[in-house]
Amino acid sequence: MTTINPDDLNTTALNAQSNQEHIQGIYDDIQKIHQESFNSRLGMPSIARITLFTLGGSFVGGLGGMLKGWTDASLKYLAANSHRLPTSYNGWFFYHKRKTYYCTKNAMSSAFKSGGKVGGFIGIIFSIESFLDYIRGQTDFCNTMMAVCIPGFTYAWYSKMSKVQAKELINKGGKIGLLLGLSQDALQFIRGIDVWYLNQWFGIKPMKLSDRLRKYANDNNIKK
Repeated sequence: MTTINPDDLNTTALNAQSNQEHIQGIYDDIQKIHQESFNSRLGMPSIARITLFTLGGSFVGGLGGMLKGWTDASLKYLAANSHRLPTSYNGWFFYHKRKTYYCTKNAMSSAFKSGGKVGGFIGIIFSIESFLDYIRGQTDFCNTMMAVCIPGFTYAWYSKMSKVQAKELINKGGKIGLLLGLSQDALQFIRGIDVWYLNQWFGIKPMKLSDRLRKYANDNNIKK
């Protein structure tokens, strides 16, 4: 029975082959992620899209809440101290110092509340949209419109709105969802991804905008 001497092995070739297989595996994973992302809404996977829009909504909502909270706190502070306004330089200095502290405190509180509400609502919308995409197996404006209307209907029911208020809220939500959904479908079409109802109902095949413009230019040159 023969034994193998480790010194006789070509470790350089083995290491090179192992590294090549490792690099190829990473490349295949990157290609898979790229393909999945390309076919997804806005060119992003569901988790990344939901996270990004939730954080963006929280930031915008927090900024709006901060501005509103500061304005409201400033008016409240002025109303509470209008009968005892300072009459000296030092008095005005401490007046504005206390006012800044009071307004900052209320603005930060309002920012967290508003940011949480807006970010949470947007996160729910895009989560429902992604769930409907997965359940139906189709990506279109219908899922986006339903994703906006369902939270609106739930909010109207939870807040015990009247039928008129609930109907108006759901109608506005449906219009916003329809506009948002059609915008996403238009972006998908421009990127060259199949939009099923354009293909099945109107026979419009998917094609990248750059390829479509190039084809249009070539056709015009041929005609000339």
